[in-house]
Amino acid sequence: MEDKMGIDFSDMLNGEGEDVLHPRDIFFTLNRQSQFSFPRDIQTEVMNQWFERRDEVNSVIKLNVGSGKTIVGLLLLQSSLNEGKGPALYVAPDIQLAKQVIKEAEALGLDVTDDPRDGAYAAGERICVVNVYKLFNGLSVFGVGRSDINIGSVIIDDAHACVSTITKQFRISIRNNHNVYSEVISIISEDLIGYNQSRFLEIKDGDPRAYMEVPFWTWHERQEDILRVLHKYRSDDNLKFVYPLLKELLHLCRCIVGGQFLEIEPLYPATDLIQSFRRAKRRIYMTATLSDDSVLATHFGADPEKLGQPIVPSSSQSMGERMILMPQELNPELTLMDVQGMLKQLSCQGNVVVIVPSELASQEWENVADQILIGDNVPEGVELLRSGHVGLTILVNRYDGIDLPGNACRVLAIVDLPEVNSGADLVDSEVLDGSSVNLRRHVERIEQGMGRGVRSNDDFCAVLLLGTKLTSRLRSPEGQAMLTSATRAQLNLSRQIAQRLNLPSTQDIIEVILQCLARDPNWVKVSKKVLVNLKGDDALRFDSAKLTLRSAFDNVRSNQHPIALATVDQEIDQTSDDQIKAWLLSRKAIFEHPMDAAAAQRTIAAAHRLEPAVTKPMHGTTYKQLTAAVGQQAALLIANHQARFMDSTDMKLFADDLCNDLQFKPETADLFEAAVNELAFFLGICGQRPERQYKEGPDNLWALPNGDFLIIECKNGVTAGNGISKKDAGQLGQSVEWFKERYAASSYLPIMIHPERILGQAANQVSLMFVIEHFGLEKLRNNLRGFARQLVDPNVAKNATEVAARLAQFELNGEAFVNAFAKPPK
Repeated sequence: MEDKMGIDFSDMLNGEGEDVLHPRDIFFTLNRQSQFSFPRDIQTEVMNQWFERRDEVNSVIKLNVGSGKTIVGLLLLQSSLNEGKGPALYVAPDIQLAKQVIKEAEALGLDVTDDPRDGAYAAGERICVVNVYKLFNGLSVFGVGRSDINIGSVIIDDAHACVSTITKQFRISIRNNHNVYSEVISIISEDLIGYNQSRFLEIKDGDPRAYMEVPFWTWHERQEDILRVLHKYRSDDNLKFVYPLLKELLHLCRCIVGGQFLEIEPLYPATDLIQSFRRAKRRIYMTATLSDDSVLATHFGADPEKLGQPIVPSSSQSMGERMILMPQELNPELTLMDVQGMLKQLSCQGNVVVIVPSELASQEWENVADQILIGDNVPEGVELLRSGHVGLTILVNRYDGIDLPGNACRVLAIVDLPEVNSGADLVDSEVLDGSSVNLRRHVERIEQGMGRGVRSNDDFCAVLLLGTKLTSRLRSPEGQAMLTSATRAQLNLSRQIAQRLNLPSTQDIIEVILQCLARDPNWVKVSKKVLVNLKGDDALRFDSAKLTLRSAFDNVRSNQHPIALATVDQEIDQTSDDQIKAWLLSRKAIFEHPMDAAAAQRTIAAAHRLEPAVTKPMHGTTYKQLTAAVGQQAALLIANHQARFMDSTDMKLFADDLCNDLQFKPETADLFEAAVNELAFFLGICGQRPERQYKEGPDNLWALPNGDFLIIECKNGVTAGNGISKKDAGQLGQSVEWFKERYAASSYLPIMIHPERILGQAANQVSLMFVIEHFGLEKLRNNLRGFARQLVDPNVAKNATEVAARLAQFELNGEAFVNAFAKPPK
């Protein structure tokens, strides 16, 4: 029998018919696996909208997790290739997610590669999938300051999750054992001694708690010398991927030095240095429906004026089901140990994941955890969760870039507020503490974290929000307003649940959670009902202060200083919040200094008057004396509480938060000192943090209602066993001398908060000195809890006589405080 050749169909693909352009039509031409039968309605809706607007250079697509956005993104890129807008690049937040995208593309029948040098990518025949590190780094294969590999159309997947990586890629981070650290310190040491000698000495001693921002005038003057140091070590592993991005941006960088680290980073990442990204014909940003879209401008360089309305589905039905509970709102008496026991019990039946803000915080969970995931061991641990039952997993500081679908995570807990990831963020958080900018950052990170356990519209998860600070922030009207509509609706539903529970036990809460996990039909109906009428958020939300500063940054890069300063001035005039105004003024001073150093000093002085946490002017500031509300402690307490707290639950959470922070614990100095100051506020006493606010003086200063002052040095992080060191006693003595210079006729008592009251070797006792040690601090915490319970009764909380009586009962009034909780050193 004669062999017969099959028909070669390939030449029929090159006919005169036009290429298929619509993404949905492309879907049906692909040789895809069986699970991809039809695009979902929500995917079709988004693809239709994009196709109508595909000529826009920048577009934003907002899709909730589980909406099939990866498929949408891949099809949009294939459409762009078919239209001749290649090469096409898909950028994922990390390596693991990039691998998932490639796997999904291959299952869909698309031709992909992970190598930007692949000739088929350059020819527009394959989509290239990379992680964000590959695109944005100082040795980028795409070129820095030039276009080595072109990009025609690019998808930035999960843009918000890419931000932390991009910021890190533009940051030089050096440990104190590196030559760069010692050489830079030697260049700026004389200036830092003049600026804040005591803090600099702590840094020189390697104190892990000590850090400071190098004043902008010092940075400007020493910039050339520092550039030489960085240039010398440019091939070092710590610098080679960053130095090429920063070498021409040093004049717009900040430098934070600490006892253990040194960091240099620009005010904003100049992602336009990757010119092939800047010149792309289409840039498509795919994001979750989060509350702040400013990063599209501040970190990706998109012009907010040219960003159109986001492409969003018409309903929120793509959101999975979440039962959101705040146990400490349900029952303020619940302790961390109670909650840990509850989660451990639930983890026997399914995977429970707890997100904690830091490695230090994870230590409190070691006794109950089945695995703790941090750094490089995260991917392996996540894979274990996805493949079977693990139990209780602790995830350290990972609020995005983690997929935990289905049984990988049925109960998710987020503990406390997210912590900052860099020295610059740490400095800024001090300036902006309590402001809308800081609150928005917290809310966004929490929402990102809440999305880890619900990865599709038919997925479900119970979410527990833990920690008094976190609970208070999300209970506040300001925090509620910053939530996305879907999260707000789910949280409001959960608060309706709370109203039906009267101070529930942990077992009561477990039973409610099990109704969600066991698919109680009535719960399922009501949880879906709250999302039915929600519409997609079809507006981009920008923070005007952030946009202003990014615009000014770009203008200064272009040597347009007058335009930059005028832009910032306009925003300052429109800002009513003193903290944000001070933040803007501090940035203006940086932009202003090269043109007019004297004017920059006037600007930073104005900022410091509004918020003392900003950089102190070169020639110091005028100290503002603290005055006592003599004989009015109860009245001031009532006024403070009415101004701060929404209700008694809010007050009780605040008191619990103070008790949590007022502990002897390493690496929590700033938290502790802030709590001492907030304790004064809570008790109706006038307080101040001179060392933080004025870069001199004691950690805390209290003006008691009887006219006396407490000069307080906090040593909550020291290890017990060696007594009070000579250095610590000497520091208290210096603070007393500082006080005498400013309050010559006032009476005072020096107070040290220290684990023990024994003077160590060669330590000299300060006259009139008292020590609050372990027993005294524990008594203070217990009395504070008891006092707060009394204030839950409105008949007590609003009556000055009753409040005064309770202050006396718990020894928290000015007259009794020192003798109740402090003792002379031994």
